[in-house]
Amino acid sequence: MIVGKLVDLYRYKGIAHNIDTAIDYLLSHDLMALPKGKTVVDGDNVYINRDTYVARPLNECFFENHENYIDIQIVLKGKEIIGYTHITNPSLKVTTEYNDVKDVTKYNGDDPSKVEGAVYFTLEEGFALVYTEDVHLAKCKADDEIVEKVVVKVKIEK
Repeated sequence: MIVGKLVDLYRYKGIAHNIDTAIDYLLSHDLMALPKGKTVVDGDNVYINRDTYVARPLNECFFENHENYIDIQIVLKGKEIIGYTHITNPSLKVTTEYNDVKDVTKYNGDDPSKVEGAVYFTLEEGFALVYTEDVHLAKCKADDEIVEKVVVKVKIEK
């Protein structure tokens, strides 16, 4: 997982073509002006989900990972707590098997606080680039403010 401020996202160009496409789009568009819902950037290779919400308490959150897409999670306004652990963490327990339509496996949905060794941080007007081995938890409450966010889905090039 890579975490930083959006102005520094350009540093991660060159990793893969689809990531470059996403970064070019992100740095050249007003993300707050994107409509709620899905914006297609490059077919199913790169697309953006735009959302506005009040984050949930930790006990209502869950860890997840994806097999075919990298996430670039960007908090545009407000802040939320993000959790992270590596896929090999032995305290992860699958609570929802992999769904190939939604490209997601869910973990510890009954109690995410039981993931030993997980790292939690507050993402405030910044990004988290989340790889497939990065089991992550998002949309968790840091305060009662509204969060403006985009999640960029970047297809893994195999």
